[in-house]
Parts: sequence; C-alpha cells; structure tokens
Amino acid sequence: MTSSVDQAVEDQTDPSKVETVEVVELIQSDDHIGLIPVKISYGIIERFSEGLYSSPNKTFEELITNSYDAGARKVWVYLSSDLSLQGATLLVVDDGESMDLEGLADLWKIGESRKRTETPPPGRRKPVGKFGIGKLATYVLAERLTYIVHRDAEYMAVTMDYGRVSHTAEMLDGVDLALDVVRLTKDQAIDAIKRSLAGTTVANSAKVLGGLSKSDHWTAAILSNLKPTARDIKLGRLRWVLRSALPLNPEFLLWLNDEKLESSKIDGEELWTFTVGEGEATLPKSKDRPWGPVEKTEVEVEVEDEDREDDEDDSDDEGEDKKSVKIVKIAAVRLPNAGVIWGKAILYKQPLERGRSEDLARSHGFFVRVRGRLINLYDADFSVGPELRHGTLTRFRMEINADDLDEQVASARETLKESAQLQELKNYLLAVFNKARVASAEEDDGDVISNIGKNGRLAKPSTALSQGPLRRMLQRAVAGESAVADSLGLDEAAVEDTEKVLAEGGDVIESVLLEEQDSSGPMAVYDPIRRAVVLNQTHPFVNNYIGGKTVAEPLKLLGLSEVLTQAYLLDENISPEVIARVMRRRDAFLRELTLRFPRSAPIIAQRLRDATNDENALEDAVGDALELLGFSVTRLGGASHSADGIATARLGKRGELSASYAFTYDAKSTKDAVRAVLADDSSSQVKVPGKIRADTARTSVLRVHRDRAAERHNLEVAPSFTLLVAPDFQGAMDEEGLINDVCVNDEITAIRVDDLARLVELFALQGLNPSDLRPLFDTRKPEETRAWVDTQSTQARVPRPPVAVLVETLVENSERKAPIVFESLAAFLATKGHDMDVPEIEALVRGLAALAPKSVFTDGRYVALNATPAALYVEIRESLDVFDHDLVAEYLETVPSSSGSS
Repeated sequence: MTSSVDQAVEDQTDPSKVETVEVVELIQSDDHIGLIPVKISYGIIERFSEGLYSSPNKTFEELITNSYDAGARKVWVYLSSDLSLQGATLLVVDDGESMDLEGLADLWKIGESRKRTETPPPGRRKPVGKFGIGKLATYVLAERLTYIVHRDAEYMAVTMDYGRVSHTAEMLDGVDLALDVVRLTKDQAIDAIKRSLAGTTVANSAKVLGGLSKSDHWTAAILSNLKPTARDIKLGRLRWVLRSALPLNPEFLLWLNDEKLESSKIDGEELWTFTVGEGEATLPKSKDRPWGPVEKTEVEVEVEDEDREDDEDDSDDEGEDKKSVKIVKIAAVRLPNAGVIWGKAILYKQPLERGRSEDLARSHGFFVRVRGRLINLYDADFSVGPELRHGTLTRFRMEINADDLDEQVASARETLKESAQLQELKNYLLAVFNKARVASAEEDDGDVISNIGKNGRLAKPSTALSQGPLRRMLQRAVAGESAVADSLGLDEAAVEDTEKVLAEGGDVIESVLLEEQDSSGPMAVYDPIRRAVVLNQTHPFVNNYIGGKTVAEPLKLLGLSEVLTQAYLLDENISPEVIARVMRRRDAFLRELTLRFPRSAPIIAQRLRDATNDENALEDAVGDALELLGFSVTRLGGASHSADGIATARLGKRGELSASYAFTYDAKSTKDAVRAVLADDSSSQVKVPGKIRADTARTSVLRVHRDRAAERHNLEVAPSFTLLVAPDFQGAMDEEGLINDVCVNDEITAIRVDDLARLVELFALQGLNPSDLRPLFDTRKPEETRAWVDTQSTQARVPRPPVAVLVETLVENSERKAPIVFESLAAFLATKGHDMDVPEIEALVRGLAALAPKSVFTDGRYVALNATPAALYVEIRESLDVFDHDLVAEYLETVPSSSGSS
C-alpha cells in the first residue's frame, strides 16, 4: 500500500540519503505497512532533550504526562532488575487513545503538537503537553525507542534509533530517516511486551498483560540500548518522583513494577476526618439546606486483600488480572431522597492543590461516584453552594458513593440531572464541608502569635493573629515552590532553616524586627533563624515615616500584615505568581506615596542652590537630585549611619562583567553659606558660596564609610566611589591646595552644589543616564568635576527624536491594551526612523518627565501621558523659562507651541 507518509518520504530532499530504521528484534513481524519520514539533528535533540529533561527521573514524569494527554486512566512502568545488562529495557504502557499510522507520523513533528488543536480524549479538557517534544525526553535514557500501538483493532510498531543521528556541530545539520512501520497481530504485540518484561522481577506475571488483553486501545513505549543515565536510575528515587507527580485522584492510576503507587499527597498530615455513617450527629443543620433525617446502615464493598500472599498467582490462563479483593461491610447512611451513600472525608493541614500533579488531575474537593463511575471529574466543589471557603476546599477531600442516583445520571455520564435527590446529597455534602471548615478555623484560632513581647517585639499582639496561614505558606516554600520562597525572601539556605523551624514546632513568628536592608527589596521578609518578620527600614515608605518614636510599632504591624496577606491569598488558592505581581504593584504604590508633589528639574536644581546653608535640606536635595538622575538612592541620614546615603546605578551586564556601580554620598553645608564680594566689572556686590575646609570635609572618614558600606548595609553592589557635595571648597583653585590632595589621596569626587545643580538641568535637556555619568567619578578635584560639567554643557542639546515625535508616538499607542514600556516605545520609534536602545529611551523619557512631571508619568518601566500634548508643551516651556536662554534655545525649537498642538 502507498500511504501519505510513504509519499512524504519520497518527497524528502534527497531520497538517496534517507536511512531506513527497522524495528528492534523484540518485534517479530515482516508485515511492513509504511515509512515515517523524520528529519532531525543532533543539535535539536540535545537542545530539546538534555536541556529540558536533564534528570532521568524527570524523563519518566514527562512520559506519564504524555499518557495523561492521551486520555489514559492507567499507566504501568517497568524497569529491568539489572539495568547494567546489555538487554535491559525500560517500559511504559498506558490505556490511552493511542495512534494510527498518521498519528505515528505526527508524533515525530518536533515543535508542534495536535493535542491543542484536536478534540481531546474523553476526560481530558486541559492537555499538558504543547510543543510535541515529549518523546525526545527518551533520548536522555536510551539509544532506541520503540512504540507498540493498538487502536481501531490494529496493532503496529515503529522504532526510532537515536544512534543514527550524527553529532554534528551545527544545530540544524541533520539526517533524513525513514522509520519502518510494521503491522502486528494481537499475539505478536503481547509477545513483544512479554519479551521486554523478561528482565523485570514480574516477567510474564506482570499485571499489565491482563490489562492490555481487555483494553480497546493502548500504547507501549520500550526503551532499549540504555545509556549510562538510565543505568544509574535508583528505584527508590524514581518511586518518589512518580508519587510526587501523581495526583490524589481515583481516575488516574499508576503502577511501578506492579506496585500500585499512591500520590505523595496522601502522606500529608491529617487535621480532621469524617466517616459517613459514624459522625452525622456532629454535623451542622440548616433549615435552608435540609438533608435528614438519616438512617444508619451498612454496605458490602470490595477492598484490596492486604493479607493475600505476594507469591500467589494474580493472573488466569489468559493473562487476565484477578484482583486480590475481599468483601467487607462498611458504615453508610440512607438519606430520605438520595438513598444509601457511603464514603470518607479528610481535611489536610497542607493544601492538596499544588505541584506538577495538578496539571494532570485535581486532588482536592468532592469525588462523587455512582456505581463506580466518577461523575464530577472537574468540579471540585460539586456545586454544593457558593459559600465554600477556598482556603479550606484546597485542603479538603471527600470520596462519596451514591449508587441510588444512577437514574439521575445525565447522558454525558459525567453529570447528574438536577433533582430533589441530587439537592439533598449536595446539602449533606455542604454540612460535611462546613464541619471541616469549623475544624480548620479552630486549628488556626489555637495557633496564634503568642510570643511577641518586648525587645523588638509587638507590645500587644491581637489573639486573632493566627500563624496557621503563614505556617502553610512556609510548608509550601519548603516543598519546593520557588515563587513562594522568593516572596518571603528565602534563599536555599533559608529554606533549609525554615524546614528545621517547622520540624521543631512552636511559634513560627516570635519577633517583628526593624533592620536596614537593600532599599529596592521588599518591605518585609521572613527570617527563620530568628523566627522573625523583618521590616526593611530603608524601604522608602518605612524610611519616610520611621522618624517618630510612636510610629515604629504601627510600621511593624504593617510589615507583619504584608507577610500574612500573602499567606491569606495563598490560602484562597491564588497562584504564587499572581500574588507576586499584586504585591509588586502594591509595593510600587507605597513607594509612590512617599514621593512629594512632582518637582521638575529646575525646581530640584533651585532647591540645591537654596540649601547651601542648611545641612539637612542640602542632604535631602542631593538625594532628590541623584534620584532624578536615575540612581537608586538609599538615604541613611548622616552621622549615626556613616554616610548620608548610597546611590546605585543598576546597569546590568555588558558582556561578561556587570556595568553596575554604586557610591556613597555626603553633603557638607557652611554656616556662612554665601558672602558678598565686589564684581570684577563694577562696584556692585555679588554673592558667592561659602567654602568648607579640608579638615571639615573629613575625606579619610568618608573613605572608611565607603569601604564598610557593603557589609554594613547588606548591599548587592559595593560602593566604589564617594561623592562629596559642598557649596565650595577652600583651596580648590590652588593646584596644591590641601582639599585637592586629600580628595586624590582618599579617592573622593568633590563637586560644588552649583555644578550638581547644572547637571540636573542638563539631564532634563540631554537625557543623561547613570551610564553617561560614570566618568564623572573618575575625577577627584572640584575644578576637575566643574570642567567635566562644562564639557557636558557644550554637548548637543536637541533631543533625539524631537519632543513632538516622542509625544506623538505616546498618543498613538495610548489606547493599546498593554501599557507602554520602554522596550515597546523603542520599537514604535524605530518604525519612525529613530533607532534607539532602551537606556537611551529611558534617559529621554526621564528627562522629559523632569521638565514636565505633572504631564508625564514614568515609574522606571512604564510611561504614559497624564495630560494632553498641549498641556505638556506648556509645562515644558514654563520649566525652561528659568533656564539660561542660550542653554535651552536648541531644545525649545523642538517643542511645538501650545497653539499648534491638539
């Protein structure tokens, strides 16, 4: 026969170079029915397999995911007893939908998958696989991968030989292969499975053989010619990985060497249990949701016989699996309308809805069976009522059997028709859930933060402050959820310490502390060593209000609530990634609250010049100026904190090395800030700044503060420079002046207040950024810094692109769904012929915002207009009015008049 896949082989670029791959010797059939074309390269295999599935155990997890996507309800995994033997194999079999010849051809299309485009198998609304690369995971383990498939009464086999793919240097250099597909009889297919099982502990008695003989469709993946990674597989570790990936769901079952695996979630600590037929007297009653009275009874059910000897034969002559079961009587109740029901509910301390297993199937909520069939596959709450508290539901699990509702099963077999019987069952289940909710609340009420007292602790903690949600949050961090750990500020070592805290028991919070940390970091983090929530004193919001003695405790409460809020959101099943985004937006809002009324560059420059005789005002003005220039500023407050502050330029890596840098800064004012002198060309008087002496500058002390700053303030980027700002310096004009010598000796960059103010003005016109300013810190003497600023003032003062083009671009894209970020603005401007990188765009926008802070919004990433273009242009022109006309003339030419804009 000639198939479409055969034609595809003929269509390959050079058929003479196509290598045919025959099936492995385990398959005994000469009935060739087609060839599957595969063009693949070593580079692609290595990128997609070893890059994504570097762990052999995780490869098995990927194969299990493929089984799930195929609609499998049962999966069997087998490993040879001695994986080092030459004929050792690995086998994964599932009862999923399997593939026909076209499906086998599609299997080897790398980079695409039909899982998302075709109707999924029954019971599979959300396929996990997407890119069609899962089968490449097997490359990590073996040289050969053989598929045996059974579908539509046909049996077929095909082998992929990775050894045929040469180790070429180029990623896209590959080989053309033709995979030979053979047809099998049922006996030949089963015999091939038996041969692959020969080296296992179960061999011909494997339970999978009975399962395959009864299934209308199945797929077997046989891995042979094992690689060293496969030979190193440890059965215990593999068992742990598979249990972790397995949902606690009765509709997805997994066996490893005939050992039925249960989800690791079943090992979770139980908080409360309820058995139908035993605890009805404790359930809450509701007139609005009646469910009784109940009649206690018993039902006979089949359960696994744990007393059966392991060496007894579990298969009949045809290989059918004879279940090791026995009949037992268990408690049940008879509801007036819904009839006899039985089952059990468990409330766990840890949420069940977490981890990779949730991609396969849910583990929490209600599991309602009618005559053995699960009829609410996806609806965890079974629609019992709108009042289910999600924080409890994610830790709650109840399996309930209601065989008397068989007549109420809808034709889809996965729902029940609305009826009085169904409503009564829902009312009963709601009563059970509400009892679980009470147990959860009682547990949290008894787990209050009790040890917070004096010595840096809260004076009067509320008894309502439960540690339960935070304890569960910490458990998730320890369980490996990196997003949760990051939100708490926990690195790998801290996660290990947290695990010890949870194991030791007791309060997880004993203190709320106030300490200096990186100002760009979160407002509050968790410290497991001290069992404390640590409030970041250098966070702008905290730093803005910490001055008063009476505000320390409210701020600590705010820090505590910051951490607990995240725990509460996790309890409500909000994903850690969403919580992180919300908390970042909240953090940005708090930072914005601390900013005073928007000040333009001219106003900040003027404040610098006005503050020369007020040390505190000058210190604030210098911090404002550095922030405007693009630095991340941590204000420390002077003598008791060493330097006045630390400024950091976060520039990232340029090549292999980071371009980021940091410097400490110190502002020195003079009591006699200005003095009157005669002007050179007249008898009139002019005012000049007062000067500080070399001994007042204390440059040696500033150097010590710089050297100790990184360790003292826990900085990521250690300060390499020190900026000394003063109205003027005594001896600065003298090349041999003492101030020049000490600045050179102690590596201090000395700058006059007026020169720093000029830089602020130039920033608005030229769009200077911290990268542009880096050479300034190679200068030392006041005259050198002045010369550097003079040179900057002679540079082009025409913005690129012109202001009108920038504003026009912002207006054109203002109605897009996504907010405008610097990266997208660069792309928009590129279409207008202005090719600029992101730092240039950022500097341009921040310069514009410095001239028109009321009209332009930017937070370091996003940019938007707060006013019409006309209002923006008016604000720019008003700001430029106070500048020297010669300095701003070229810039003004690019700013449209308000009458000419709309």
